Amino acid sequence: GLDSVGGMDGLVKIPGIAETPAGMDRRVVSIDDGVLLNYGPRTDRVLADIVEQLYPKGGKGQ
Repeated sequence: GLDSVGGMDGLVKIPGIAETPAGMDRRVVSIDDGVLLNYGPRTDRVLADIVEQLYPKGGKGQ
């Protein structure tokens, strides 16, 4: 997740990230590293969380 790179500020300091549309707009999806990298019974919940961050109910993406 974002915590592993120092939050949003740390993320945009990584070379190349700040130049991407997501970096410029500070619009990224954050998922816990341990959950994202381990496939298992929670994979459906992780995918649902990603979809919710991309397309929140009643609003614009985060």
